[in-house]
Amino acid sequence: MNGRNIRKVSHGCHYFFVRPGRKANVHKAAARLIGIRKVKEVAITEGDYGFVVKTNDLQDGESRFVKEIAKAVGGSSRKAVCHCSYIKN
Repeated sequence: MNGRNIRKVSHGCHYFFVRPGRKANVHKAAARLIGIRKVKEVAITEGDYGFVVKTNDLQDGESRFVKEIAKAVGGSSRKAVCHCSYIKN
């Protein structure tokens, strides 16, 4: 693959790795997560976490956002901050 097919995008977003509660209905929880303001994408995953949630940059209100995630899925989350990403054209 040559470098012309890939572009670097500098933007701020966050990824939250979400561990749902034990009795959570996966599809209902995903629908509640996508309904949270500033959420751009929700992926249902397998492994240590049940969801990966992509958000807009959370300049303020991050603690409130984490509480909204916990309320939506009855579990916990961990954050990864994205400073830049590479995208295929």
